[in-house]
Amino acid sequence: MKYLSFMLLLLSSSAFAGADDFDSYGKTWSLGIGPYASNIDSDEAFVDDDEFSGVAITVGYALSDQFLLRGTYFSLEEDTFSEIESTGFDLLAYIGTGVATHGFKAYVGGGIFKEEIDFGGFSEDFSGLQLSGGFGYNWDAVSLDLILGVRDPDDYEDAIGNAFDVAVVSSSLLFSARF
Repeated sequence: MKYLSFMLLLLSSSAFAGADDFDSYGKTWSLGIGPYASNIDSDEAFVDDDEFSGVAITVGYALSDQFLLRGTYFSLEEDTFSEIESTGFDLLAYIGTGVATHGFKAYVGGGIFKEEIDFGGFSEDFSGLQLSGGFGYNWDAVSLDLILGVRDPDDYEDAIGNAFDVAVVSSSLLFSARF
């Protein structure tokens, strides 16, 4: 419930800033695909990091040239043990520059993530807040974005019994159609 309240607050504050005529901003919708990776890095020297890679599908909506909402669905496999799979989504709100118009864009923001990691018949759910940022370039009909995210590690630490600290980061390179 706290995540829903957070997103509603971001959406309501962004809606007023995006009340201008969208035609002056360019293209407002984007649909993208690209590689997605996440890394669960522990501070324990004898524990290997869990590195996942796969593909992501995204939908974005620019409220104005400064405010962007993006939802991402990802499906990943652990790089060392392909039997371990990860699926989930990110819902993010960004503030930046050039997110709807032709040319360079850069943005930062935050939102929520939810991830399920499966290994055979065992699965574990993780969710929380995420800080994110990115930059890219918009052409008339397509765009390219590089996005980095830092996730709240609490659920990941709980899954290992708080034995040590972890850092969880994600990254993606998105190629999107703009309309």
